[in-house]
Amino acid sequence: AYVPALPTDNPHLAESYIQTLKSLPEKMRKAYLEGNWDVFEGQFFSEFDRTKHVVKPFELPAHWIRLRSIDPSGRNGTTSCHWYALSSNGDVYVYREYYQSGKDSDEHAKEIAKLSEGETYSYTCIDAAAFSKLGLPETTEEIYIRCGVMGLIPSMKNRVMGWDVVHQYLRWGEALEPKLHIFENCKALIRTIPLAI
Repeated sequence: AYVPALPTDNPHLAESYIQTLKSLPEKMRKAYLEGNWDVFEGQFFSEFDRTKHVVKPFELPAHWIRLRSIDPSGRNGTTSCHWYALSSNGDVYVYREYYQSGKDSDEHAKEIAKLSEGETYSYTCIDAAAFSKLGLPETTEEIYIRCGVMGLIPSMKNRVMGWDVVHQYLRWGEALEPKLHIFENCKALIRTIPLAI
């Protein structure tokens, strides 16, 4: 991964310049002094920091609870699926993702089923709209089940409460480690969290 050079890496910069950068407001300081460009004004998940939340993949203990979430779309949108493992101490690890467009729902479902082989999930949360017939022969839920994606439950409609939980799990501080960790191979999630506004 590309790591930008920091002002402190340059031995020719005056100490007064470094002190000026240190005195900037927090978000500007993080960007200009610390090289953290994931922060900007209006960012919804302002707690997100790659150095705190992104981790190298490791073999997950078999006894950890596994979950999935699916945001389905057809050919003209992007379908995403994320796989989660809940550790013994309550931390959540996002360990795999599927993020594709240009395919039909059954093609997305088959890919997600293939990526899920050999694993058992407590449940899979999918957009509540997947349960609506919309005047079609099958619901999106039925297509996913037919293609091998089982254990589907509708996502809650109260997004505000869902966002609140994400904020809590992202939160960190001097004496507080975050409870949400993302494997570095989940590139689309890492890219899109800072873009949420």
